[in-house]
Amino acid sequence: MFDSDQWTQLLEGFLEEARDLLKEAEDNLLRLEQGSDDVEVINALFRAVHTLKGSAGIFSLEPLVSLAHQLENQLMGVRDGQRQLTAPLVSLMLQCMDELNGMVESIDPRHGTLAPHTPRQSELLVALGGGEAVAESAAQAGEINEWFLSIRFDNELLRNGFEPSSFLRYLDRLGRIETLQTLAWAVPDLHALDAEACYLGYELTLRSAASREELLDVFALAEDFCTLRLQLREDAGEPGPLASEVEAQTLAPAPQLSIASLPGATSEPRSGNHGSAMVKVAAHKLDELINLVGELVISTAGAHMQSLRSGSTACIESVQAVQQHVEQIRERALKLRMVEIGETFNRFHRVVRDVSQGLNKQIQLSLSGSDTELDKTLTDRIADPLVHLVRNAIDHGIESPEERRAAGKPEQGNLRLNACHDSGMIVLEVSDDGRGLNAERIREKAIARGMLDADAQISEQDIHQLIFEPGFSTAEAVSNLSGRGVGMDVVRSAIDELRGIIEIESSAGQGCTFRIRLPLTLAIIDGFLVSVGGDHFVIPLDMVTECMEERADALDASGHLNLRGKPLPSVDLGRHFGLRGDPRARRNIVVVSQGRQQAGLIVEHLLGELQTVIKPSGRCSSTCPASAARPSSAPARSR
Repeated sequence: MFDSDQWTQLLEGFLEEARDLLKEAEDNLLRLEQGSDDVEVINALFRAVHTLKGSAGIFSLEPLVSLAHQLENQLMGVRDGQRQLTAPLVSLMLQCMDELNGMVESIDPRHGTLAPHTPRQSELLVALGGGEAVAESAAQAGEINEWFLSIRFDNELLRNGFEPSSFLRYLDRLGRIETLQTLAWAVPDLHALDAEACYLGYELTLRSAASREELLDVFALAEDFCTLRLQLREDAGEPGPLASEVEAQTLAPAPQLSIASLPGATSEPRSGNHGSAMVKVAAHKLDELINLVGELVISTAGAHMQSLRSGSTACIESVQAVQQHVEQIRERALKLRMVEIGETFNRFHRVVRDVSQGLNKQIQLSLSGSDTELDKTLTDRIADPLVHLVRNAIDHGIESPEERRAAGKPEQGNLRLNACHDSGMIVLEVSDDGRGLNAERIREKAIARGMLDADAQISEQDIHQLIFEPGFSTAEAVSNLSGRGVGMDVVRSAIDELRGIIEIESSAGQGCTFRIRLPLTLAIIDGFLVSVGGDHFVIPLDMVTECMEERADALDASGHLNLRGKPLPSVDLGRHFGLRGDPRARRNIVVVSQGRQQAGLIVEHLLGELQTVIKPSGRCSSTCPASAARPSSAPARSR
């Protein structure tokens, strides 16, 4: 038996696996609805639901098992060509997956309990069991058979998170256990006994209407850690005790393999010690690692400054060697937290499907750049802003089929999500081929709400940015999607918190693109260190385009630099921050760029590259070359 901590750990592992399986199932179901004829897609969908049912059965989560089982029956009919995957059936299956998700989230990992069937679950069970599927299920359940099962568990069973009695509880729900004998096999001498090893086996007879495949399913997850002989009682005769059993059949990895059902088939148990190329690590452990690496970067930078002050060549060389190793550790640690944006993008197939059906619009979603990597923290926090932008594009941007026909467009609108890297930043785009932003209407609404003076002269780009103001909306009526003026405000606030910026490109009647620029990571960056007087600043290195000395006639009266015939706006950091610089110091201009924007930063000293840790001001040490978190368009001031 497991103690409470072990049980909680096992259950938490199941909950994490269940979420992944349901996400995989939903993605594959949507791919099938969109016309995929790949046989592997339906097989992967069936396996995901099948595995979920089996895992839930081990933990005696009966309501979850029942719903997953009925969903599995429907999928089996689709897989075998007995049912068509119609739009209503897809909608029903998606509702079932939503309910399964809700059931998973309602499970308390400390107790592993799940409430009995709710009215909603009962409705879904009835809907899933209707028509031909019910008749087929009834036909399968009509015959009661007596099965003989001879089970021998591998020594590694307990170490891999399984409990022998859980299989009995699951079998008991499939029928009635008539006889049961618990046997110990291959038990070593007392001095060689391993307290964590399993030496148990069972022999039992089971009266059940379950099929052979359903009984094999009970042991599917433990296929590497048990051997099984399964026979109809009428064929089994009077089998001997398990200890002398020589005709043991290793469980087949999939029910459709019939070798496990052949009486007398023999094979050796497979060892449970298999290597794996993947290791799952809790996110908070990665956060702790990144934080410690950040502290290491800070300490190493401090040691480097002290070595320079000491003037000791040997000390400087030693610290530089340590810095190289720290940089390698930093790069690899950050890569551990880098994930592909595709997992976030894929969830929008469901969002687009549900919202477009609710608005009676036809919309095709296309994804590109799904393999683009960024920090896991960013993917988690950017998901909600992207949902707002996608829903906004469907509701406000893309026209109804009637409007699109009248405008000479195809009835089906196009929505595109794209990700790419640009100048050391991640760029996320939400584009549509709809009506575009109506700048004049936005201006009128802003004036009516007192956000803008009637005689104000502002550019079209600035007008577009007004949609991010709190309370602003051009919707005529409040609906469940829009009209309250909070969605776009939330988008900008979330992006500001991530030190990002959002740009808008719109063409009347052609469509609109929202472009989000974010730093690749929120933790540690490569910086370029500059100073004004005694104050130091760190500029993200990827933003630096070039550096040049400031000449006496470099700037015109408006503060613009003539950069190869083009005017470049410039900012004197000393004057901007009210710092007292050295009037005798030679001044330099650092040209920085972000997206299509470019500017010159006037500083005194260029001090070279520096690894920089981004932390709140209150947590930085007094010698920390890292900075307070600021918008990435501005240099960070070192403390």
